[in-house]
Amino acid sequence: MALEIVWTTRAINGFEEIIEYLETHFTEREVRNFVRDTNEFFELLKEYPELLERTGKPSNVFRGALNKYTILTYRLKPRKGQIGLINIRAARKKPLEK
Repeated sequence: MALEIVWTTRAINGFEEIIEYLETHFTEREVRNFVRDTNEFFELLKEYPELLERTGKPSNVFRGALNKYTILTYRLKPRKGQIGLINIRAARKKPLEK
């Protein structure tokens, strides 16, 4: 059963930042390829929600590479039938301070 993907505000902002960066530094073709590859990844994630590595505690949070330059963090909510996208960010950025 495929799960529904739900975007948080933080994930939307991170995705938009990546798109803006690509639009500024690359051609429209690379932007389209990134969006296409991201959508394909999300379709795969809907079918295989434990695709990426667990972060530890809490055990329902996963993190890993969406592609070579992008890191995805999400929460699996099996009872709700959802995958909650927590954050999408460029892999070259410094980690967030805790």
